[in-house]
Amino acid sequence: MLFNTSWITDPLRRRQALTAASGALILAALAADYLAELSTLGAGLMVAAALMAGSDIAMCAWSALRSRYIGIELLVTIAAVGAIAIGEFWEAAAVTFLFMLGAYLETRTLQKTRRALQDLLEQAPLTAIVLRDGRQVEVAASEVLVGETVLVKPGAKLPVDGEVIEGRAAVDESAITGESMPAEKRAGDQVFAGTVSQDGLLRVRATGVGADTTLAWIVRRVEEAQEA
Repeated sequence: MLFNTSWITDPLRRRQALTAASGALILAALAADYLAELSTLGAGLMVAAALMAGSDIAMCAWSALRSRYIGIELLVTIAAVGAIAIGEFWEAAAVTFLFMLGAYLETRTLQKTRRALQDLLEQAPLTAIVLRDGRQVEVAASEVLVGETVLVKPGAKLPVDGEVIEGRAAVDESAITGESMPAEKRAGDQVFAGTVSQDGLLRVRATGVGADTTLAWIVRRVEEAQEA
């Protein structure tokens, strides 16, 4: 293919391209109007800028209308069309450009948050070593039962939330608390899935496994906040 069209289906790249193109047209229109005194050309470029940014907004508005939903995109589209109809080309270009800029920044933030969530999920190990009938048995982390004793070796990630019943170790809890300094853990202390025992052997009684861990709760709350 001579041209890469992947940006069309990528919301972030599409909004970035349309916002940049609209902004460039606005600058060109201002230059034509104020520097070259070509008001007709400037007006045409302003309309082009509004159409460039407004195309994505109008498509979103139409998609929402088909689902019987009236969103902010429809209101922006009506405002832009109305501004063009009464000859206020600068206002039409400005409102569509600023809306697209905001949409681009929002999409970029959401993608960064999703990547951070994925990194957070990868903090939890897939397997755990539990003590069953006096033997060490490796099982899937999701198969650990509440109340079972989990063995956490130095350098290993904790697969469950729990209470330390034996041992002592410095635990890196930055994935959960954001605290950069390791926390000293001993019998009676709470520990969390996804944290790392840096230098000691711990025996932990599981109190939260799988979807019931603090790590899973954090991920759910962030996802709910994104959808709100």
